[in-house]
Amino acid sequence: MSLCEVNVRSSRYHLVLMLISHGAAIIALWLCSVWPVIKFALAMALALHFYRHYLQFIAQKLPASISAIRLLEDQWRVNLAGGWYRAWPEGEIVVTSMLICFKLKVEGKRHPSYLILFPDSADPVELHGFRLRLMLESHSLFDGKDQGHV
Repeated sequence: MSLCEVNVRSSRYHLVLMLISHGAAIIALWLCSVWPVIKFALAMALALHFYRHYLQFIAQKLPASISAIRLLEDQWRVNLAGGWYRAWPEGEIVVTSMLICFKLKVEGKRHPSYLILFPDSADPVELHGFRLRLMLESHSLFDGKDQGHV
């Protein structure tokens, strides 16, 4: 099998989706009949969530942000903060023409990393090859998640 690598970049689709969803949540919150203090606290929580999500997945500024992913044979590697680490996919995988999304357990890391790719998240050729590989080989790529797991 050949090397499949995707270098992740910022996505406008992702940013617009997050702005719309968080904006709608804040509007719904303000239309609720709860105390203004609670509305303000929940609005601040939504704003903080948006900011953290933006830093991790859109701007890719946090140490847990995946900047690249490699797949060779059944070996996964992710680039986090400039270093390459072995990884194992966990849980469900979403692969559509508009979205690739799944969770990865990263060697030596306490918390999992998440890969969220929209059509403009990477080079179209890299992304297309990765999508096809995931769709055609998902049974073998995701079933062996415990082999060599730390």
